[in-house]
Amino acid sequence: MERIVFEVDEGAKKAYNSLSSDNKKQLQTAVNVWLKKRANDENFDAYQDFLDGIGAKAVENGLTPEILDQLLKTND
Repeated sequence: MERIVFEVDEGAKKAYNSLSSDNKKQLQTAVNVWLKKRANDENFDAYQDFLDGIGAKAVENGLTPEILDQLLKTND
């Protein structure tokens, strides 16, 4: 595990310090999962933008649903 540091207000600090060791581990796990999900969501958004760009470029170059269908059928 890696250590990160972030600031919280006094109330959050007191609440964290009052947690049992097990509850602190549960909170750390929850934050870990949340941060990973955020990173995955951002990566997915970037990937979706990339695919949208490819689709737009294909349409600009004359690709139609009919042509795409023909291309997909000929590759079978």
